[in-house]
Amino acid sequence: MAPYRLVVSDPPQSGVNADEAARHLGLTPEQFLGKSQYTVPEIWFAHPDPIRVQETAVGLRDAGCRVRVVPADSLARFPGRRRVRAFSFAPTGFMAHADDGDVTVPYEVPVVAVFCRPRESAFERGSGSRGRLSSGLFSYRDRVLDSAAAPAPATDEIDDTPFLDLFVGAETPSHRLTVIQNAVSFAGLGRVQPRAASNMDALVGSCEDRFGHSLVDRRLVGMRLRSRGSVRPPGSEHRRGFSFASPGLAALLSAVSNHLPGLSQPELSTRLAFLTQHQPVA
Repeated sequence: MAPYRLVVSDPPQSGVNADEAARHLGLTPEQFLGKSQYTVPEIWFAHPDPIRVQETAVGLRDAGCRVRVVPADSLARFPGRRRVRAFSFAPTGFMAHADDGDVTVPYEVPVVAVFCRPRESAFERGSGSRGRLSSGLFSYRDRVLDSAAAPAPATDEIDDTPFLDLFVGAETPSHRLTVIQNAVSFAGLGRVQPRAASNMDALVGSCEDRFGHSLVDRRLVGMRLRSRGSVRPPGSEHRRGFSFASPGLAALLSAVSNHLPGLSQPELSTRLAFLTQHQPVA
C-alpha cells in the first residue's frame, strides 16, 4: 500500500463556506462548523492516493479553509524529548540543562516552540484570565515546585501538565527540548514568581521575544483533553473522522507506524502543530 498523506487543519479558520467544505469531508455543514471552530491542528483527511489528497486539500482551500498536506510518516519522525531541568537566556542563545547534558540553541537557528496548557490545567491553576485557584493547595504546591524540580513522568508522554516543546531544526527537528511546568527550576528567569503557571507564561514570553512571536505556537493553550476510553463504534455521531479517540484515528495511526497508536492527545497535537508551521502549502 502507498504511504498515507494527510490533510491537516491549520487554525484559525475564518470566512469558511461550510456547505462547500463539508462535502469534501463527508460531513453536514453543521458538523463541519463544529470541527472548524476547533483551535488545535488535527487531521481532517487521510488517504494513500496523492491525487485524492490533493483534490481534497484544494477543495477545502477553495472553500476558505487553512490546511496543510503532510506525509503521514512524518508524524513518526520526531526525536524523543530532552527534559529541561533548568535554563537561562544567554546573549547568544537559550541554554538548556537537560537530563542528558547541556545544550545551547542560538537565537538565529530555525526553531518552532509549541506551548501546551490543557483547559483542565488552565482552570485548576488559575493561569492568566482563564480561571482562578479554588484553594490554597495549588498556590502552595506551585511555590514548592518553583524551588526544586519535581520528578517527571517516566515516558515521553505528558498528560495534563503544561509544557513547552522547542523543536530545533527545519522540516524534521533534530532536537526537542521540553520544559515541563512542574519539573523545572525557573531561576533562569531572574525574577521567580510565586506560581509555576505565572513563571511558565514568563518563559514563553521570553522565548517569543528572542526567537520571534511567529515561531511560538500557542494554539494548544486551553485545549480540552479527550479520553481514549470513550471511543465509540465507527459510524457513530461521536468523534467523526480523525479526531482524537476516534476509531478512524486509531486505525490510521496503526496503519502508518506501530509507534504511533499510543500517542497521547498533547503529544499528537504538538507534532501536528509543528508540521503545520514547517510544511509549505501544497
